[in-house]
Amino acid sequence: MLFALPFTLAVLAQDASVQPETVKCEGTCVPSNDMQKIVTVLRDQKCLKETKPEFKLDPVNIIVDRQGRIFYSGSAPQPYKLHMSWCNYEADGEGKVNVLAAVQEPPSYGFRFRPKAFVGMLLIEPFRDGKKPKDGLDAGLMLDIFYLHDFNINVHAGFRSVGAGLGVDIFRNFGFYSGYALTWDGFKSNPEASLWFAFW
Repeated sequence: MLFALPFTLAVLAQDASVQPETVKCEGTCVPSNDMQKIVTVLRDQKCLKETKPEFKLDPVNIIVDRQGRIFYSGSAPQPYKLHMSWCNYEADGEGKVNVLAAVQEPPSYGFRFRPKAFVGMLLIEPFRDGKKPKDGLDAGLMLDIFYLHDFNINVHAGFRSVGAGLGVDIFRNFGFYSGYALTWDGFKSNPEASLWFAFW
């Protein structure tokens, strides 16, 4: 053991005197900090290729009421907004929503079958012999068969007469009628004027 101890110390002293060799790279050397940046870029590229962007959009609501009026969301003062996220990238955007509505214009003339209720007066009937003013009152159903703008041709049947004539729309479902009537009792001729109410 006394002989081995000096030999061991000599070997250790020789190993300590040897300096480590410097590692030399072939080609272009990349510093460690730059290498980390390159790895980050490559990871981002891989993520962009393997995944799809995610979009979050504001809802756009378009409402048409029974009067044909159009309401919608998305325009100022609340613009349409978008948010995109894709890997390490985030982006926001906003814009205006343009709504173009094509409204079908109703025809201005044509045949139709619009039922009406009417109350009117037979203008000659109260002046006949033995008649009273109440004998001129008439009421019943009327049918609109042809129209031109606000004017319409009607036929009617009441509890006192039957006839036909011309009507005009004062409002959408209300108007005035003037025509020719024949009474049920003897088919006596009478001009008739009445007011009507349409069911649609």
